[in-house]
Amino acid sequence: MRPHLLSVPGAVQAPYRPRTIGGVRPIVVGAQVSAAGGVSNAAERALGVGARAVQIFVDQNRRYPRGPLPHDELERLRALLRRHRLPGYVHVPYLANVATADDILRTRSIEMIARAVDASSRAGLRGVVVHPGSHRGRGFDAVREQVVLTLAEAWRDGGGRIPLLIENTAGAGGHLAAVPSEMSILLGELRAAGVRCGACIDLSHAHAQGWDLATRQGVDRFQSDWRLVLPRVRLVHANDSSARAGSRHDRHANPGAGTIGARGFRMLAEIPQLARVPWILEVPGKDHSGPRRIDVGRLDHILNTP
Repeated sequence: MRPHLLSVPGAVQAPYRPRTIGGVRPIVVGAQVSAAGGVSNAAERALGVGARAVQIFVDQNRRYPRGPLPHDELERLRALLRRHRLPGYVHVPYLANVATADDILRTRSIEMIARAVDASSRAGLRGVVVHPGSHRGRGFDAVREQVVLTLAEAWRDGGGRIPLLIENTAGAGGHLAAVPSEMSILLGELRAAGVRCGACIDLSHAHAQGWDLATRQGVDRFQSDWRLVLPRVRLVHANDSSARAGSRHDRHANPGAGTIGARGFRMLAEIPQLARVPWILEVPGKDHSGPRRIDVGRLDHILNTP
């Protein structure tokens, strides 16, 4: 287990200063924060909750983009992230569905992903997290080529520099990449198409899909089943789950307060490929206001205390 990082449970450190303790680097704990009022505000908000990595939406999460990207704001964000040594990521709006049979939605999805890739490049971010979409009952094999071609087109339209991070899903409603075989195929075919890519593992989604991450048996099975994907993981979404394992319900809970629990997170932190990348909280906090300082501190304590 990782050495003790924080002297007081719930305490946090900001800004982030990477260091090693006893030869082991602590897991970097970050948070999804609001970009309201200008995306550069995200850096201050992340520091305010003690986060040492940050994830944002450049465009509103549940509305199609309007207007050009805020280039000046993205440049300011770049400078702030560099100053405070905060690794940053952007999440593509949930409206995007590259597996859709609707040509209009596919075109809009390309636009949203391309904007995220472009924005990430301007802001010096490390990755663009994207859900691979839902086949709406058509099946994975029927949409895999479309998904790869659409993602590749969007990535190139956005400048083709920042890696796409394909996120695993809980699997309900025909959502893709809920199982490691689909994720491996998508990553392999994207790479063959010349797209820089990796995986983002959402722990709540994996738990809901059927890997009981609260138990040693479930964590071991997860590590075995996802062994071909784990080397490609570039980010962890460190969400606890308010739904039971195998329910296929995507319901995030605050760290240690759900059905994965603190023990599950500690066991997952022992997987080397997960321990080397940032863990981002996308949790409700209080009254669905997002991650708070207490949530970041609690997860930091869970992961980095022996």
